[in-house]
Amino acid sequence: MAISEQWAELLEPGLREIFFQTSGALAANSRIPALFDVTTSTRAFEEFLSVGSMGNWETYKGAIEYDDLAKGYKTTVTHEEYAKGFKIERKLVDDDQYSLFRDRPAELAMSAMRTREVHAASIFNNAFSTSYLGGDGKPLCEDDHPKSPSNAATQDNEGTLSLSYANVSATRLLMRAYTDDRGNLIPVQPDTLLVPPELEETAYGIWRTMNKPDTADNLANFTQSYLRNVVVWDYLTDANAWFLIDSTMAKTCLKWLDRTPLEFALDPTSNFRLESRWRGYMRYSYGFKDWRWVYGNNPG
Repeated sequence: MAISEQWAELLEPGLREIFFQTSGALAANSRIPALFDVTTSTRAFEEFLSVGSMGNWETYKGAIEYDDLAKGYKTTVTHEEYAKGFKIERKLVDDDQYSLFRDRPAELAMSAMRTREVHAASIFNNAFSTSYLGGDGKPLCEDDHPKSPSNAATQDNEGTLSLSYANVSATRLLMRAYTDDRGNLIPVQPDTLLVPPELEETAYGIWRTMNKPDTADNLANFTQSYLRNVVVWDYLTDANAWFLIDSTMAKTCLKWLDRTPLEFALDPTSNFRLESRWRGYMRYSYGFKDWRWVYGNNPG
């Protein structure tokens, strides 16, 4: 059967629909919007500068005291390019073998969305590793974060507790003791438990039971007074590590920037007599500008 010389262009609407239907469905289940401040960018890179805090208000005595905010740490994130493609042979179109290539745009979309999740989860997968450092030169979770460039006193957001009701409560109290560069308490309110699939059942047992878990009495489950969400992320690679998060502060400190949204297009370099080439493209960056929104436990 003869087909038009524009056979590749004729395929584009259908393949594009499959690609974006698949990526859209997967985006609905992404954990990135639940944890990150997701924004766009128009630059090659973005810089985030943390600043010190203000002191407590003084009694007004006829003149306003103007406070100076200390300079904090600078975090730079550079947008990287990501691309992948597939080919469709002319003979498959000649033989009307649509079913043999219709899955390729869906696979490309799944690969793109998986790549994004892997990169976003890498912040937590490297939370206890020196392979990914924040602006203060420390991993996300560390036992000696300096309070500021001018204050060498340290704070701790790294533990080795296993996931349990008692240990979630203990970690919450540790987070509520976080202070700023001046030593003043920060209003941290942990409300989200982030766990890998291996800890999903344990996490929901801690959160969802009506009464205090693992007790014979009728005490209330206190975690229900502050936990608002359990986020289970398949892309967390440590079966034992878990994180308690203040989701409001996370949206301020944990950054995801889309420089170029996900694209799908026919590659003009295709040999249209024998095959067509289709490519996806995206460009983004991610990172964190401060650590005071999370406490990580890595039992090992």
